[in-house]
Amino acid sequence: MFVTPAMIRVRFGGSGLEEFESTGVPDERLRLFFGTAAERVVRSYTVRAFDPQGPFLDVDFAVHDGGIAAKWALGAKPGDRLEVSEARGWYKPPVDSRWQLLVADMTGLPALTRAIEQLPAGARAFVIASVPNHADEQTVPTQGAVSYQWLHTDRQEPGRVELASTVTPLSDAVRACRLPVGPGYVWAATEASEARSIRKYFHRERSWGPDRFEIKGYWRRDKEQWQQRYTQVQQHIDAIREQAIADGKSGKELTQVVDSALEQVGL
Repeated sequence: MFVTPAMIRVRFGGSGLEEFESTGVPDERLRLFFGTAAERVVRSYTVRAFDPQGPFLDVDFAVHDGGIAAKWALGAKPGDRLEVSEARGWYKPPVDSRWQLLVADMTGLPALTRAIEQLPAGARAFVIASVPNHADEQTVPTQGAVSYQWLHTDRQEPGRVELASTVTPLSDAVRACRLPVGPGYVWAATEASEARSIRKYFHRERSWGPDRFEIKGYWRRDKEQWQQRYTQVQQHIDAIREQAIADGKSGKELTQVVDSALEQVGL
């Protein structure tokens, strides 16, 4: 079913889900395997909801031209099958967090809305999200106190948005946001360059520790051109990554080292 003009929800069911274990974390993601074994394409998607009593598994797909997953979702019918992987999530606000800033474009919106649904009573959250237009805004029931800032990015026909060419000013909106005092937590899922800019802002400019944010790039704008440029410097980046691992860095620390190296070579 269509959640909004640019988001379609597919419900999976059947005995194949009887052994599926949800982490319960709002941004848990799994891999979906499309095509045949000879020509398999893998894409990562958020578990929007899981009901073990069904069992049912809901996945929301952003509708856009040229995407193999979106095309499959638009044509999905009862009886169609997909292979899915185990799920893994990262969202983990420190226990002393007085507020949360949740940031997403259409690819991160399923996880963001699930996080809002799971807010405990009295929790305070600020949302900055980009969607094609007003019809694609999503608000969901919650026990928390939530304020929304919606950024509209599409001037095209509703429900047909080119993710690869959409310019989302999320990082600018984050910088302009007047955050509350006291310890907080930032979760963001957006285009890779936007995610890096937001990470840089909180880590370098605001000097936040890595436990205070989880900021991930869910897709990459101009992926083919980026990949061509990356190929030219891959050995250099790999050497920096390997040295950082040898120095004992992992997780977010390792991500920050690689981010800096990519930034230095113009990526």
